[in-house]
Amino acid sequence: MALTEDRRVRKTKKAMTEALAKLLLTKPLNNIGVREISDMADINRGTFYLHYRDVYDMVDKLQNEIFEKFNDIVDNHEPKKNTEELFPMLVELFNLLSENSELAKVLIGKNGDAAFVDKLKQVIREKCFVNVQKTFGIKNDDEFNYFYHYIVSGCIGIFSAWLNSGMKETPLEMAELTEKLILTGISTLS
Repeated sequence: MALTEDRRVRKTKKAMTEALAKLLLTKPLNNIGVREISDMADINRGTFYLHYRDVYDMVDKLQNEIFEKFNDIVDNHEPKKNTEELFPMLVELFNLLSENSELAKVLIGKNGDAAFVDKLKQVIREKCFVNVQKTFGIKNDDEFNYFYHYIVSGCIGIFSAWLNSGMKETPLEMAELTEKLILTGISTLS
């Protein structure tokens, strides 16, 4: 019995998330109401309020879920001396984007939340790029700082372009391309 309830809750939350994502593609968050989400998800407003206080609470919880998964992936792939660690992490990140494509598309899109993207960038800087700088022996902090901004903005751009183009390539193909671009860029600094 409990599994049936869990499945229904997951199905309801998925419907609400898809409704929110569709609405965010056409208008900013501050113009979206609970009634719109409920109507589009084919639930009543009371069901919405069982899970979230309001639309902002919903977005905050969804962002936190994705951020935690993103953070776990990065934590599980802390760079070591060998550069092969980059590829598995990128595959997992592209898989995460694929699994959450509708929501990810809007979170990093034009009606998304810049603070959310900044949180992702900060995690990458703290957990990945500091070690990368040491691993590749890059001594010039200013050059590396520019490289970091270039690569992170480029990765966000790749994520967004892939999601918006219908994800024609597999997460594996996108990880290979992204790794190649990152390693080509870093080779110019070392």
